[in-house]
Amino acid sequence: MRALALLVALLLVATSVSRAAPEPTRGLAGLTTIGVDVELDASQTAVSPLELTRRIDARLRVLAPTLTLDPASSNRLRLTVFVRPYSATALRGFWLPFSGTSGIGPVRLSVKRPAMVTGVSTPVLASVWHTERQAAGPWRDSPAEIVKLLDEALSEFLDAYHRR
Repeated sequence: MRALALLVALLLVATSVSRAAPEPTRGLAGLTTIGVDVELDASQTAVSPLELTRRIDARLRVLAPTLTLDPASSNRLRLTVFVRPYSATALRGFWLPFSGTSGIGPVRLSVKRPAMVTGVSTPVLASVWHTERQAAGPWRDSPAEIVKLLDEALSEFLDAYHRR
C-alpha cells in the first residue's frame, strides 16, 4: 500500500511539473546587424563556404527580417565546420556499421560581439552565444549532414534571437 501511495505521488508530481520557459539570451540583446563568417575544413570539397554563407543569409532574411546582414558589421555570426574523413583503420576499436571512410567532427555556430575588457584599450570579440552539433556518418553523406546540422543550429540561434 505504501509503495502504491508513493507511486501515485510521484506520478502527480511528474505530471504537474511544466517546463520552464527558456531564458532570454542577454548576449543577443540589441543585436540589429550581423556579418557572416564561414570556416570550412579543407577536406570538405563537396560543399563550399559560399554555399553555406548563402544558405545562412537566405534563412536569416526570411526568419529574422529585423536582423540586418552587413558584411562590415563588428557583430559576427560564425560557422565553423571541422568534419574530416577518418578511415576504418583510424577508427579501429570503434563499432562501425560499414567499413570505409567516415565523416566525423563538429559543426559550430557562434555569435561574437565586441566587448570592453578592463585593462585592454580596444574592444575584443567575445563569444556571446554558441551551439555545436557533431557529425558522424559515411564520408559521402557529409555535405548533406553538414547542411542538416547547420539548419538545426540556425533554428536554435533564431529561437534565442527572438527570445532576446
